[in-house]
Amino acid sequence: MRIRRHERTPRRLGPTWVSYRDAAQLFLRGATLPTAVRISVVVGTWLSLMNQGGLIVDGHPPWVKLVLNYLTPFVVASLGYLAARRRRNVERLVALLGERSD
Repeated sequence: MRIRRHERTPRRLGPTWVSYRDAAQLFLRGATLPTAVRISVVVGTWLSLMNQGGLIVDGHPPWVKLVLNYLTPFVVASLGYLAARRRRNVERLVALLGERSD
C-alpha cells in the first residue's frame, strides 16, 4: 500500500504570539534555538572564514568580530522565526491557504 503525499498529517506550526512580551518569553524559553543555532553555525563560520580567515590562520583571531559573526545570524534567524509565528501573520496565512484549497 502506498501512502500519498497529500494524505500525510500536517505539521504542527508551534507556538504563536500576540504581544512583544509574548515574543520575548518565547525567545527566553529557547523556542528559537534549534533553528537559530543551525543557521548561526553555518553563516557564522562562512563569514568568519571569508572575512577573518587570514588572521585566524596567523594565530591572531579577532575574537570580538568572530563573536559578532555568529551572534548576528543568530539574532536575525530568531527574529525571522518569531515573525513567522506572530499570530496575525499565521492567521493570514491560514486564511490564504484556505482560499486556495476551495
